[in-house]
Amino acid sequence: MHDEHSAALPASDPFTSLAAHFGMLLGVSDLEAVVGHSWAKMRLHNAWLHGGGVVWGLGISVDGPSREVRVTPGLALDELGRELYLPVLSCLDLAEWFDEQKKKAENPQIFDGAVDAHVVARFRACLARPVPALTSPCDGAGAETAYSRLRETAELFLVPGRSTRAGRYLRLRRLFGLPGTGVASKDTVISQEVDPLRATVMAAPESDRPRMWLDAVRRCAALDSVDRRPTDMDGDGSALLPGSGDADVVLGDLHDLRLVTVDGITTAGVGTIDVATRTSHVDTATLLELASAGTIPHGGA
Repeated sequence: MHDEHSAALPASDPFTSLAAHFGMLLGVSDLEAVVGHSWAKMRLHNAWLHGGGVVWGLGISVDGPSREVRVTPGLALDELGRELYLPVLSCLDLAEWFDEQKKKAENPQIFDGAVDAHVVARFRACLARPVPALTSPCDGAGAETAYSRLRETAELFLVPGRSTRAGRYLRLRRLFGLPGTGVASKDTVISQEVDPLRATVMAAPESDRPRMWLDAVRRCAALDSVDRRPTDMDGDGSALLPGSGDADVVLGDLHDLRLVTVDGITTAGVGTIDVATRTSHVDTATLLELASAGTIPHGGA
């Protein structure tokens, strides 16, 4: 939950930087331009060329006696290009969560039994390290305290229901036979465009397929990239990014999550913890090896 110590990153414009010159007077906005330029560049790169997903760690477990969902340290990227770093083992109180959900639900009895939920991580920047600071000259330059550091971290939330995943590059996904969006109207349009192209490649002589397959991949990638565009948002730099809102990163699903009370003692239980519902980033060296293995007859996908 955000409080007065929360802060926004000064990462508003990746295409404007400071043009410094000798004797130049620097103010807060100038220093924010220096710091925010590289921050905004990295966010732009992460958001468009990597997307949201887990880089390492962030394993999930449920501890019955303490009634906690526990998440191990880890690193992730969200779809706004921000790094989410969780430095220590973190916990969510299930007893408190069930109570909150009952208060908000139209049918509270649902949460008396087993329910499905998913764990998400959300970026947060916190103000830290207070130091003496000067107020505005108009206020007489009196001494006050201000925060001198921004610390980037991650918040954890437990959300009712199972997670959903929105696919990117829908034509490429269809070309490789991957599931679509689940929206019938959109998937039908994509299939009508891509399926004939795929059928043409598969019907071609084997000697011609590598070239035709490459042409099909290039065509689908080009059309998908034309369709991608930033989301219009407020003036925090997100107007150049593909995502919007809190940009939660799914860490995994908890199936049949429940609280059980026996002889006055309440413990937590869970049927299945499914981390396969998350998106995971794989390093380029491993991707190169996987792609190379795929070119060997009978040795790859």
